[in-house]
Parts: sequence; structure tokens; C-alpha cells
Amino acid sequence: MKNFNWGWNPFYNNEMEKYIDSGLSAGRVIRETRHLYLIAYHDKTFTAEVSGAFRYKAAHPSDFPVIGDWVLFRQEKGGLSMIEEVMLRKSCFSRKAAGEKTDEQVIAANIDIIYLVFGIHGGRNFTAGGLERYLTLAWDSGANPMILLNKADLASDEEREKALLTAENCAPGVDIHLISAITGEGLDNLIKPLKPGTTIALTGPSGVGKSTLINSLAGEALQKTNVQREGDLKGMHTTTSRELFLLSSGVMLIDSPGLKEIQLWAEDESVGETFSDIRKLAENCRFTDCSHQGEPGCAVQEALVEGELEYRRYDNYLDLMKEVSYLKTKQSETAARDEREKGKNFAKLIKDVKKGNKRLI
Repeated sequence: MKNFNWGWNPFYNNEMEKYIDSGLSAGRVIRETRHLYLIAYHDKTFTAEVSGAFRYKAAHPSDFPVIGDWVLFRQEKGGLSMIEEVMLRKSCFSRKAAGEKTDEQVIAANIDIIYLVFGIHGGRNFTAGGLERYLTLAWDSGANPMILLNKADLASDEEREKALLTAENCAPGVDIHLISAITGEGLDNLIKPLKPGTTIALTGPSGVGKSTLINSLAGEALQKTNVQREGDLKGMHTTTSRELFLLSSGVMLIDSPGLKEIQLWAEDESVGETFSDIRKLAENCRFTDCSHQGEPGCAVQEALVEGELEYRRYDNYLDLMKEVSYLKTKQSETAARDEREKGKNFAKLIKDVKKGNKRLI
């Protein structure tokens, strides 16, 4: 029998106390399709949309509900329920949205563990630089990352060994699992140790077998897969929307479409987590503000000369730090724009309410 608490825990109790007399219920977003949300509430589900007041208050896209969010909604009889608030997120996996604007695209929220899934057969979906980029976003999310090297059944011994070595060098201290969603290799160590109420998210490039992996972990066909004749494309990902699945164990899985483009939305500290070896070396630099690009007494440069640090990893570290620095500049500009827009929206809402054109709920 399933546990229908949907991952609710004491983290949310204090915030919920503010709304005891509001008539609002707390539910979790388990599916989103074209701005309509399916909300799980105990053993029931409700289809909802955001209220007019919510829409006016939202300054940018990241304010809107996403898969995994806990939301406060008003149940309506015979119609769509109304989402009034998104509760504080204890974690969220985000990237920079595509396009010229510097906007955050939140992919999933309130995740405990994030599986970074890569297909190691053929090498097209697994590179050191790609892993470091995904890992930076994972650390920034607030969830605990875990690396899954999938399609091990199709990989040669040499490919398996190379993939493990690459992952270990790129992700010191992170759990790494060599698995096969088809044969079941390595899967027993993933779900069984987890407590009910744990939320897991799966992300990674397209075509790495996430849908097949979800079905294998769940023990049933939750996701459709596109089975190709070519062995290295077997189980190609066909998911086009995000969804949260509740397993009989009480563990929840969030799947999302394969990410063709993954632009950073992260802080310096998250880059430092990914490159913890470089951060540790930097503790011995002569200057605390060392940029590791030519200053005297730089321990990172010394490690490069001594062969203790590979140039590829060092170059990618600098690239990601520059990307984050540029992002911060653009975020400051966007924040100022959002505050102006938010003020305009609220003023327009009050005017419309006074005219009787809008309701606050």
C-alpha cells in the first residue's frame, strides 16, 4: 500500500501554520502541462491553475510552480482549483533559460537526491566537461548528487573502466554507480536503501535511458520508451514533459526531458564543490584572492607543472568560473528590471480590483 504523504516533512510545518485559517490546502505538483498543474493531496488529485493574484505577483518564470513544488491551493467544486502560493523550496534544480534574457528555469523542486544519468556506450553522451557542468548545477540545487553510468551492458571492459576513471576524477567524493537499466546491474543499490518520502530526480543528456531506468527502478512501465534497432540507442528517451511518480515503497521519482542545452545557473561555491580538488589546492596559494592565472606562489599553477592537476580540468574550471561571473552581472541587471515590473503589475492589479475587473482570489 502506498504512503500518500508525498514527501511532506517538518520543513514545511512552520510555513503552513501561517495559512491555517486561510482555507488553503497544501498539495504537491506531480505534473504540469501547458500551465495546468496536477496536484496530489493525500490520496486525491486536483487539476489547478495559478490564480489571477498569483500571476500578478509573479515577477519572473521561476516564481511559477514546477514539478515537486508544494503549493497552497483553494479547492473549487466543479472547476479548476486555484494555486495561491508556492511554498518555500528546500532545493531546486535550475538552469539558465534559453535565449538572450537572463532568466532562471527551474526544472524540479524539493529534491533529496539527484541522479546524473549518462550513457557510457559509444561515448557520445558522456564527457568529462559535460559531467562537471551537470555536477555544478546539482550541487547548486541543494540536493545530493549521484552519478549513474548507464548502458554498462553494451559497454566493453575498456569503456567501463574509462568511464569510471573519468567520473572519479571529475567528481571526487560523489557516489558513482555503473548500471544497466536493461539487465538490472547495479540497481539494487539505488532504491532499496532509501526511506519512504525521499524524492529523487533524474537528469542527463537525451538518449541515456532515463525512461527505461525509471521503469526498472519502479518495477513497472511508468514511462514509454522508444526502442531503436541500433543497440547503442536502445531505450532512447521520449519523455516530453516532467512528471513525479510515487512508488509503492513511498519513494518518489521525478523524470524530465533530456537536456540538449545546459547553461549554468549557479554560484561560485557550487563550482568550488565540483572542483573540490582545485579548491583544496587553492588553500595553499600565497594570496587569498588568487585567480590561479599567473600570480606568484599559486599552488594551483604549481600542481599543473607537477602533473598533479590536468590542464583540461583546470581550463574547464576557469571557463565555468567566468560563466558564473558573467551570470552574476546579468542577474543584477535582471533583478532591477524585475522589481520595476513587479511594482507595475501590483499597481495594475489594485487598479483593476477597484474597477471590479479582477478578484484577489
